[in-house]
Amino acid sequence: MLDLDNDFYKNPGKFIYECQNVVFENFDTSKKEFIKSKLRHKSYTDLKYFRGISDMTQFYKLCEWDYLYDDIDGPAHVVTSIKAKNFAELAINKKSSLVNLSNSILKWFEQPTFHDSLEKVDELLKKSNKKKVSLILLDGFGTVIANYYKENCPFIFSHKFMELETVNPPTTVAATTSLTTGLYPIETGYIGWTQYFKEYDRSINVFLSNDKFTGEKILPPVTLTTLKIENIWDIINKDGKYKANQICSFAFRGQNEIESYNMFFDEADKIVKDNNFSYVYSANPDHIMHKEGTMNDIVKENIIYLDGKVKTLVENNKDTLFLLVADHGFQDVIEIPIYEHGDFLETLETKYFTIEGRFASFSVKNKEKFVELANKYYGKDFYIVSKKELLENNILGYGNMKPYAEETLFDYFLIAKGKYIFYDSIEPIGFKGAHAGLTKEERSVTLFAFNCD
Repeated sequence: MLDLDNDFYKNPGKFIYECQNVVFENFDTSKKEFIKSKLRHKSYTDLKYFRGISDMTQFYKLCEWDYLYDDIDGPAHVVTSIKAKNFAELAINKKSSLVNLSNSILKWFEQPTFHDSLEKVDELLKKSNKKKVSLILLDGFGTVIANYYKENCPFIFSHKFMELETVNPPTTVAATTSLTTGLYPIETGYIGWTQYFKEYDRSINVFLSNDKFTGEKILPPVTLTTLKIENIWDIINKDGKYKANQICSFAFRGQNEIESYNMFFDEADKIVKDNNFSYVYSANPDHIMHKEGTMNDIVKENIIYLDGKVKTLVENNKDTLFLLVADHGFQDVIEIPIYEHGDFLETLETKYFTIEGRFASFSVKNKEKFVELANKYYGKDFYIVSKKELLENNILGYGNMKPYAEETLFDYFLIAKGKYIFYDSIEPIGFKGAHAGLTKEERSVTLFAFNCD
């Protein structure tokens, strides 16, 4: 609880800072900016301006926050309820996420489900009654990106079906795995690009199965040992009634990217024709947006290309119901090093983070000091969340936690809510665009459906 007499008069600057970063964390943008502009105004940082205020109620009213005041519990209740609301909004949507989509596919192919399916997708599958279903994933093609480039992808955009949310973190390792298993990240143990593995005492890049710092290959791959999973095509194949397969763009290497993608889509057509269920994964536009940012001619040309290829694939397979979705959205970013503030760095047990630059997990030796300095330097741009809060509030999903997940989650997380991304290498990574933060741009995805009749 913020106390006027004990806090404001001792250190008005710190008090105002706390008001900005704790009290109205989750207000709508226009109200936030209005209050911030008031607090930045000279008179609001002038001690004389606040003389004569007897309690916090008057302070809230002075700052036009009187609607925050709770007559029963007082301002302390306000802070608690807003914090709780934040956590509720950060949790994965239990009824409308990629996990539910995956379970609809399992349900259609008469397999046991792990979580609720999507009623609207269940109805679509039943109505179309197609014997073949293909799930196309365009990495990074979230709702905001799709909307921005809608005139450049007329075929895809004209088949908009419904809005969904991805999982947390909104990143490829976590989200594609949830989509291809029907499970949440907390259940699969696939959390982010880099994870700590106690058995190796190393931070390992999950999909590549190599050491984060040395690049040394870890064999056998962690995806086949500690993180071994069962994908939905494996499940569908089990009883022999249906045939399922998958194909990924990164498996094709031509003379250039266009040739590689032409090879990929040619092979995808064969996979679709030969199977009851097919999963078709494209690493673009994600790969390009990391390097170029989200909104430019290079991305536009790639989306035009993908729109044409998807159209050809769909029209060549009229007997197949196609569902197209993204694993996450995207955000233009500015890179910042974790070592820019020496005092903050000194609070860390290890001078690096794991998971993702916008969902950074830190091992901490001085928790109190870490929280203080994290708020001081990063509170405006990152949610500061403890491991306990992360788990208790289902931010990584629901169900039984994979035992391994406990060891890979460090003490505290700085989770992006703005444009910044951490790096812990000597030089910046070179990202102009990224994901894994909890902004709308990163969390919202759209489901498109083709050949529905």
